[in-house]
Amino acid sequence: MPEEKKVTAAKKKKPVKGPKPALVIVESPAKTKSIGKFLGSKYRVESSKGHLIDLPRSSMGIDIANNFEPLYITIRGKGKTLGELRKAAKNSSQVLLATDPDREGEAISWHLGRALSEVNSKISRIEFNEITKEAVLKAVEHPRAIDMLRVDSQQARRVLDRLVGYEISPVLQKKFGSRRFSAGRVQSAALKIICDREIEIEGFVAEEFWEFDAHFSGANSKAKDKETLFRLAQIDGKKVVITNKADADALAARAEAAEYTLASRKTTERRIKPLAPYITSRLQQDASTRLGFRAQKTMSIAQSLYEGVELGKEGSQGLITYMRTDSTRISATGLEQARTYIGAAFDAAYLPDAPVQYSKKAENTQDAHEAIRPTDVNRTPESVEKYLDRDQYRLYALIWRRFVASQMTSGVDELVTLEVQGSTKSTPGTRPSAAATEVHEGTKSVPDADQSLIFRYSSSRQLFPGFRAIYPLGEEKIGYVPTFVEGEALKLLDLAKQQKFTQPPPRYTEASLIKAMEESGIGRPATYVPTIGTLDKRAYIERKGRQLIPTKLGRVVNDIMAAHFPEIVDLKFTANMEEKLDSIAQGQNNWRHMLGDFYPHFHGTVERAGDEIADQTHLVRIPLDRECPKCGNMLMQKLGKNGYFIGCSNFQGGCRFSESIPLGTCPLCGGSVVKKKGKKGRGFFGCANYATTGCEFTMLETPAKRTCPKCDSIMGQKVRKTGITLTCQNPECKHVIEEASEDLPADSTGGEGAA
Repeated sequence: MPEEKKVTAAKKKKPVKGPKPALVIVESPAKTKSIGKFLGSKYRVESSKGHLIDLPRSSMGIDIANNFEPLYITIRGKGKTLGELRKAAKNSSQVLLATDPDREGEAISWHLGRALSEVNSKISRIEFNEITKEAVLKAVEHPRAIDMLRVDSQQARRVLDRLVGYEISPVLQKKFGSRRFSAGRVQSAALKIICDREIEIEGFVAEEFWEFDAHFSGANSKAKDKETLFRLAQIDGKKVVITNKADADALAARAEAAEYTLASRKTTERRIKPLAPYITSRLQQDASTRLGFRAQKTMSIAQSLYEGVELGKEGSQGLITYMRTDSTRISATGLEQARTYIGAAFDAAYLPDAPVQYSKKAENTQDAHEAIRPTDVNRTPESVEKYLDRDQYRLYALIWRRFVASQMTSGVDELVTLEVQGSTKSTPGTRPSAAATEVHEGTKSVPDADQSLIFRYSSSRQLFPGFRAIYPLGEEKIGYVPTFVEGEALKLLDLAKQQKFTQPPPRYTEASLIKAMEESGIGRPATYVPTIGTLDKRAYIERKGRQLIPTKLGRVVNDIMAAHFPEIVDLKFTANMEEKLDSIAQGQNNWRHMLGDFYPHFHGTVERAGDEIADQTHLVRIPLDRECPKCGNMLMQKLGKNGYFIGCSNFQGGCRFSESIPLGTCPLCGGSVVKKKGKKGRGFFGCANYATTGCEFTMLETPAKRTCPKCDSIMGQKVRKTGITLTCQNPECKHVIEEASEDLPADSTGGEGAA
């Protein structure tokens, strides 16, 4: 037996060690599964879970005297992840850094490369714009070095924002007596945009104007001809400007006495060019207006579509290309896919002779990544719908249709315009005043001896849908074309005059604010959503439906910033800083020199502001005429991390009593309705007396500021695509009010035209 054991032992062979796998590091854990399947067993895919190394939160973290040297540290709580990556790198043949294909991703790779170089010197950068097998394999075959120009651009932006935020914010925190206050290079400029619009609305003076509509009939008119409404367009060759009732009555009398003929009937064709594929800001805007998504929700869903979705037998597949871009450029692969699909799915008339090219949106367009498009056009929204949730499907369909439409032919409409001319002779007391017929530049003057009124009607119909066959721009409205013949005498059937008043500009929504930021050149695709989120978090803005309204605090902060830091909130200055930051990525500027030019003057401004800004603590600690039920000291309305609340003035003395601010009166017991949190962290509203009397009144809708006009109970507010619905929460009333929402913009049909 012992001999047999020896023989068996001798036959055992030591395991042969194979080649070490290559380590691929991505940012998001969601990508590891998809990319791991594409690369196979020769590669090990791990995630950094975002940034691992950054500036410290507890201090400035910049050695200003040492040429603005950043003092990077491992982010608290990320040491374990970094340790695991070090271990993996040590046991790998090489390290391929596959973080996101933008400046932030380049900086993460740079930090990782420096941290892992101690255990593995074979470190390269790979980059792909979409998570597909073809794109990932191609990236692995073409590794490159870290792009230090991109890294320097990101460092410059990070250090600049840190200097601005960490120098101004403490000044605001001291003056307001609260740590929740902050200022920022992009944040403060965006707040100014919102506040300036509110000032414009408050200072708006409505101006009176009058509109005139008429119905006409001819000798052989059909019934529909007589129902066609013509709008008064010109008076004596000039634009209609009627600003008071006296002039309106005089003009009406003149129109009643006029003799009418159909002066012209013109038929023209109008070509509607396809819209460019989505860039980040346009996607956020369209998702807001068409789908009702907030910008943050749009980006979260887009991220999931980019990182990959399980498609049954196909496994996890990235459905869209990288979603942070300001370029409308389309890759050769994307163009080929789109044209092949259009050629197979549509008639030849829908496919242009050559690919449609789109011009750059603006000079500050980065063009680092192509536009947002589906990774595979053959994955139609309908073919993947069963694998997506409702919101993923809707956003993917929007992206897919916009991209395919961008490579289709233009639509063609027929536009018919009829002009009815009313001729009158000058008669005392019937001609409008000079103010009513104000001369506008570019209008044609008509001699006094030959007075005329021009009523106009236009109708359009679609002759050829073109790209609209797949990407509608709204419901097609086919207007009726009257049978009136040019030169035919017409009879005025009736004339309606209507008094109107000009309206103030609308408040900003997330979509329109992002558009304003983009057009002003402040911020970049990756910063729009975080900027709005910061304004929300700081209680600088509040929302009414989709409207963004500056709070009292927001306006005070904006006034302080405008008075003491005018350059920081100046849109042109902020846009110019963005251009300088962009120039660093192009090798045209040195980031330390740029900061050296900016900082001395800025620092002096901060020091002066610290002495000049008045105390503002009265805005965040408002005394109330009530005693604390715990200690007897006075209660105060305070500003906390979740907004205003009621707390004891003796907090420093140890009293922790607090309660929510009442949002209305409970319709069941007369108690206060306050905001609460459920077991899963979801917010709802309920009666504050639940803990004492057991009142179980709750409501999911946001309490409205107005009460029910029938029973004076609290009302819930729900924002819908068509407006705002207010519902009385009194179970014995339930009165409903439908309001047209001025803040819900109609579908936009604008966009970048084809070059």
